[in-house]
Formats: sequence, C-alpha cells, structure tokens
Amino acid sequence: MNKVSKIALSMFIIMTLIIGLSGCGKTSTVQPSDEKTVIEFWHYWDGNNGKALNELVEKFNSQNTDIEVKPVFIPGGELITKLQAAIGSNTVPDVAAVDITEMARLKSTGKLLPLDDYIKDNNIDMDQFYPALLEYGKSDGKTYSLPVSTNNLALFYNKDIFKNAGLDPDKPPTTWDELEQYSSVITSNLPGTYGFEFYTQVGDNGEGLTWQLQPFLWQAGADFIKGGKAAFNNSAGEKALGFLVNLIQKKYAPVGSWDDFSKGTAAMVVDGSWMVGIWKDSLNFDFGTAMLPIPQGGQHATNMGGEQILAFNNSEKENDAAARFIAYMVDKDAQIEWDKKTTFMPVRKDVAEDQGFIDWAKNTEPRLMPFIEQQQYAHARPSIIEYPAASLAFAKEIEKAYYGKVSVKEALLNAENAVNSAIKK
Repeated sequence: MNKVSKIALSMFIIMTLIIGLSGCGKTSTVQPSDEKTVIEFWHYWDGNNGKALNELVEKFNSQNTDIEVKPVFIPGGELITKLQAAIGSNTVPDVAAVDITEMARLKSTGKLLPLDDYIKDNNIDMDQFYPALLEYGKSDGKTYSLPVSTNNLALFYNKDIFKNAGLDPDKPPTTWDELEQYSSVITSNLPGTYGFEFYTQVGDNGEGLTWQLQPFLWQAGADFIKGGKAAFNNSAGEKALGFLVNLIQKKYAPVGSWDDFSKGTAAMVVDGSWMVGIWKDSLNFDFGTAMLPIPQGGQHATNMGGEQILAFNNSEKENDAAARFIAYMVDKDAQIEWDKKTTFMPVRKDVAEDQGFIDWAKNTEPRLMPFIEQQQYAHARPSIIEYPAASLAFAKEIEKAYYGKVSVKEALLNAENAVNSAIKK
C-alpha cells in the first residue's frame, strides 16, 4: 500500500469513528426523564362508566406530560381470562382494575407490584379508605391493590304499595321486627302481594344467595368464614337464617323467583346501589331506599362489591408511572368526580363526608344516600382462592332450608361441613 493510500485509509477510519461517536453522543443526551412512559390500563368498564373513566384518564395525561395512560377495554367475562394468559406469557399490562373477588387469585401469581413504598412516595393517605376495602389488597403484610370503586346492598321499597297497604311511605322499616310487621300488613291488606323479596336460588355459582344472606349473618353477630373455617353454625347464624325462613313460611316472601319487586308484586327487596340508576327509568312506580334493617340488639352491616386497582411488576419506569396513575385514581378529588359520574359509592371516608358530595347526592339522587351512609358498615367477603367454591357449597345447602326440605339447624350444619370441605380442597 503506497503512502497516499495509507493516508486515505487513516482518514476514512477517523471519520467513521467520529460519525459513530457523534451518533452515540446524540442518543445519550436523551435522559429517561425526557421520555414519555406509555402504560396500558386494562379494565371492563363500558357505557357511562367507561366514558367517565376515559375522561379521568385524559385529565391525568394532560396533567402528567411524561406519562401516557392507554385504557384498554376488555369485556368483564374475558378480563380475568386474558390477564391469566398475559401472566403466563409475560405480556401483562401495567395497570388493571378487577372485581374484588379476583384479588386472591391474582395475588397468588406473584406477578403483582407491591405498592407500599409507592404509597409513601405518592403521599396516599391510607387512613381515609374504609378498612374492609383494604383487605382485598393485603397479603403477607404487603399491599398489592387499592380500592377504586365500590357498592353495597340496601333496602328498596315500593312507596305505592306502602300507601295502598296503609303504611307511611316515608317510614321504611329499620328493624327486623318492623320488616316482618310491615310484611304482615302488606300481605293481609293486599292479597297477592309479598312483603319482602330476597335472593333464594343457587343459580350458576351460588354467590347471589350467599351475598344476600351474609349481611343478615353479620348483623346478628355471626360470620361467614373466620380463621380459615366456617363461622355461621351458631346461635347468631340460626337467628339470621331462621328470620328469613320464617318470612317464607308465612308467605311474606317468595321463594325461587327474583323479579317480584320489579313487577310490583313485592313491596320490599334487598339489592345493590347500582339499581337506583337502572330502576329510576324502568319501574312504573315510585320507590324509596333505606339502610338495611337490623335485629334488636344487632349491628349495622351490609355486603360490598366493587373493583380494586393494581399494577403488575414491570420495569422501574413503568412501575413508577403506574403507581402515579393509581395514586391519581384513588385521590379524593378524582374519586368525587368518579362517584358523581358513575354513582359508585365512596371508597374513602373523606369523600363520604365531603359536604359538596353530600349536597350533590341529596340534590341529584337522594335515594343514593342510604348506600353512602352505610358504606362504613360494609363487610369484606373472605379474600381467599377457595371463596367461590365455598360460596357455592354454602348456597346449595342453605337453599334447601328456603324450600323447606331441611330445618334451619340442619342446613347450617350441612353448610358448615360443605364450606369447610371446600376450603380444605
């Protein structure tokens, strides 16, 4: 190689190195903080709830220019199936909102992000959440989810039937004794009309029956599952189940059907807060709501539903972004806006006590107030993987008492054995 060729080769090598180094230098000047972190949020809220969620997400994205949350709607019946598939293939989203009953299964996967450090970093006031709602996210001393929405059961009553039966339409029953007395008056004065309706069928999974009976157990002083075993086969459980069976035996309540209230052939029913919005436009009679009646010497109690919001353990940047979004969604201001748009019940005490929120409820839909007031008394169903099987086993045995096939004591004993067996499996 001659001298000119050597010089040319040297210049080519030097220029190549300069170009390469300058390219590397350009890439390194982009700091992680300058990049927008995109996170996916899987949920099953559609209709009005989906619209409300999208509005909250848009607000978050506009306020946090370094993060972009992309909500992904997945129908309710498919969400858990898709999440399980994503867990198996390591393609999980960053954030998800799931029904509270699914938390036990998801916690067991080991794929969820522990939120405790992020809760501190984002100044989330855990004392403001109703304690029962926090139970679903706890495992081995760590927090894996936070409550983002909830609902509960209360009493609905037909004001027209009350008037026709000679009862005060503005004074619903507050005790079990009054509920039975009102039912007696209604069935006597209005033949063909039941006083009270509650869920008595096993159905597909038993949860409808279990979900509606549990508040009566809690009100009487019993429990469903405690310390890893059935806790209802006792005098308190006998009092609760006996009260409901008695109403059926006296023909004050129907058995086997679940539309008498909506048809106007039952004066009272236990149902969820979401039915206020559904029934206000679909029923052809005036209805009111009230907190669930309680037994003499008993305590207020209701059952709760709703969703928890959680994050999967991904990269550090995605985890930080996911935690910030979760903190935003459970914050008081976002929760007030969320509850107003969806009629979910408050998951936070400071929302339920906020005068502006209370005034909104009273002026917009006062029939929501009993649900808001009794959310503080809502109990958590056991957050265990075996719960669905236990609920079904319980319902199968209790239904027999409703239909008069076994006594109350026999039903409770058989249900105790069935539930304990389901838990052991």
